[in-house]
Amino acid sequence: MSFALPLVVPALFLTGLWSYTATGLVDEQIQLRADVDRVVSAGRPAHGVLARLQDERRLTAAWQATRTSSSRAALDDARSSTDAAVEEFRRLSPSGLDTTALKSRAKELSDSLDTLSKRRDAIDERTLTSADAFQYFTDSIADGASLLTAATRTDDGRIAHAAAATSLVQVTEMLSREDALISAALPSGRIASTPHAQFSQYLAIQRETRKGLDARDLLTDDATAYARITDSPRWTSLASIEDAVAINGGTKLPNQATAWPDAADTVVSDLQKLNSDSLENLADTGTDRADGLLLGLILGTIATLAALAVVGALALRFWRSVISRLSQLQQKTEDLAGTRLPQLVGQLERGEQVDPTVLPPRRHHATDELERLDAAIDHLARVAADTVVHQSLGREGTEKVFSKLIRRTQTLIHRLISLLDDLERKHEDSDLLKDIFKVDHLATRVRRHSENLVILGGSPPTRRMTAPVSITDVMRSAVAETEHYTRVKVKNLPPGRRVSLAGRAVADVTHLLAELIENGTSFSPPDTQVFVSATKVARGLALHVEDHGLGMPEDHRVGANQLLAHPPELDMMTLGADPRLGHFVVARLAERHKIKVELRESVYGGTLAIVLLPAALLEEHDSPLLEQLKSAASAASAAGALGGSADATVQPQLQDHHGYPEYGGAGLLPAASAHPGAQAPAPPEWTPPQEHPDPEVGHPEPATYEGAQDASPPLVTPRVLPQRTRGASLAQQLRKEAAHAQTQQDDEGEAGAISPGESARTMMAIQQGMKRAQIAEAEESAGVDSQAESRGRSAN
Repeated sequence: MSFALPLVVPALFLTGLWSYTATGLVDEQIQLRADVDRVVSAGRPAHGVLARLQDERRLTAAWQATRTSSSRAALDDARSSTDAAVEEFRRLSPSGLDTTALKSRAKELSDSLDTLSKRRDAIDERTLTSADAFQYFTDSIADGASLLTAATRTDDGRIAHAAAATSLVQVTEMLSREDALISAALPSGRIASTPHAQFSQYLAIQRETRKGLDARDLLTDDATAYARITDSPRWTSLASIEDAVAINGGTKLPNQATAWPDAADTVVSDLQKLNSDSLENLADTGTDRADGLLLGLILGTIATLAALAVVGALALRFWRSVISRLSQLQQKTEDLAGTRLPQLVGQLERGEQVDPTVLPPRRHHATDELERLDAAIDHLARVAADTVVHQSLGREGTEKVFSKLIRRTQTLIHRLISLLDDLERKHEDSDLLKDIFKVDHLATRVRRHSENLVILGGSPPTRRMTAPVSITDVMRSAVAETEHYTRVKVKNLPPGRRVSLAGRAVADVTHLLAELIENGTSFSPPDTQVFVSATKVARGLALHVEDHGLGMPEDHRVGANQLLAHPPELDMMTLGADPRLGHFVVARLAERHKIKVELRESVYGGTLAIVLLPAALLEEHDSPLLEQLKSAASAASAAGALGGSADATVQPQLQDHHGYPEYGGAGLLPAASAHPGAQAPAPPEWTPPQEHPDPEVGHPEPATYEGAQDASPPLVTPRVLPQRTRGASLAQQLRKEAAHAQTQQDDEGEAGAISPGESARTMMAIQQGMKRAQIAEAEESAGVDSQAESRGRSAN
């Protein structure tokens, strides 16, 4: 840009200066053309009329004095010349009358010429005296001289000097008047007093005008001709005769007056020709001057255009260079803003190491504005990158601090849950256990909320599992982690192949469902229920969480779905003034396992949350009921082969949550039996509820105590007080273990050989114990309890 200024500024200055000069030249050339046109079209015709009227005036005076045929013939010739001059004047003068003054003076002359024929008739009829005829011609000639003076007036300096030649017209007119007076007096040899006075007056004006006329005011040729006339013998003779007539006090003319006609005719004719030539030279000079201005205008314009062309070529070359540099700068800026900086930010967000060579090196010297702009952009990019790096480091440090605090909090929560678990095992007071269970449930919720902070911080979950878990258990565990779990109703899958969730996703899916269920119970009336169901679909398994609340506005639901589909970085500006951290947690968990979550409007007016688990996270197994039937058939066959009878042990039923009655609440089941007291009969064997119980099978009789014979026994203090039945409040997973333990105790008390059913149960218990041990070891390494125990405590 600094190189362009020395070219652009002079070019602009030159263009403006020449435009101003050219405008003046054009105006001056137009004015000169107009002046020349006035001289040619109005001045020369007017001078022709003026000269012819002067001749006619002199010959009219001579004819009136002599009345001879020769003078009459000369007068007629003069009149013919005057008529021709008048006709030429009327033909040419209108084109040059471009001003008001010219039009006015031309009209005066034209009016005088209109009466010329009448005056001639009066002269011929001798009704017009010599004095009146002289006065008429003199006035008409004065009108012509006035028009000639106006036609030759100009503002150009050179032509103004040449226009001084119009003073010759006045000298010629005064001398012509003297000639007319002397010509009228020569025939009689006497001059009256009035004509004599006029002669003296005209002589004085003529000589005064000659004194004011400087030959240097005339053009070169005109000055030469004027000098030749004034230096001639005839001019000298006229001057002597004028002096003699002027100083003669009487009416008689001097003797040398007889030489007047020859000298006067020659001098007046020469002066008239000089005036005509002066007008011609004046027009030629104006034309030449106008042509010179036009030529100068053309040459100046060509020179200016050439200079501008050179400047334009240099400017174009510079402009192309600037455009090329600007294009490179634009490409560099677009690459910086669209590729390198986003890549840098992405690397920092992913925690990768930043390569310092990605950004351009810093420039220390810049020669022009574009280089300075390039350096400024580079500096801006570096400042932006440094700012992002510092913010990333600060955010990373903050996340580490909060992560450590959250880990410590989770450790305390896990210890609290372990202590509560110990209290549940040590105490048997039902009221105390009820309060302990409430505290245990609150601790479970606190653990979930602390895990929210871990998820928001981007850290991996603390609870991890390896073995797959039934999808029904996952839904129930999610319900157990909510506050209003009694309002949640879980719809189990229909009987069939068992659908399980991969262990790596159990904790996250449980947490995800718990957040959606918590939202459903929080934003719906307390007297309504929230339904959780699962349906097999072509692309996996669809979980539905539906509440019967007021629903969400359309714009809020669209924004929530956008957040669930594309979770942004944790930022309060992104989450808005009223952040929904639950949706953000769900989005993060769904993104981690490629789970699709979408909110829709429920047909009941509430909100329906659809969670699509991909097939990669699901596993299918045969139903435990089928395994139970196969095991029972094998046991029966073995017993028949050994000759067994009714003493054969009954195969215990395995639980299958598929096909269970719909689940509501925290997953607690009623007590299976009363406490087996010393005097009371042994309680019947506990059997889990079945999906389709046999109506013919009777229910076990309730346990009774001794002395309870009548329907309404008296109020007496029993010998054995009621005691807490171990396992009555356990979750289903723990009841399996309790059932196996009870069966094992019963089998140990019986004599005889071990049946195939017992062997199968023993092997199954061993396998389950090994699985629980592996899960416990994996969770113990992470500082948490096993997922199965957590679900049990949450349910309790």
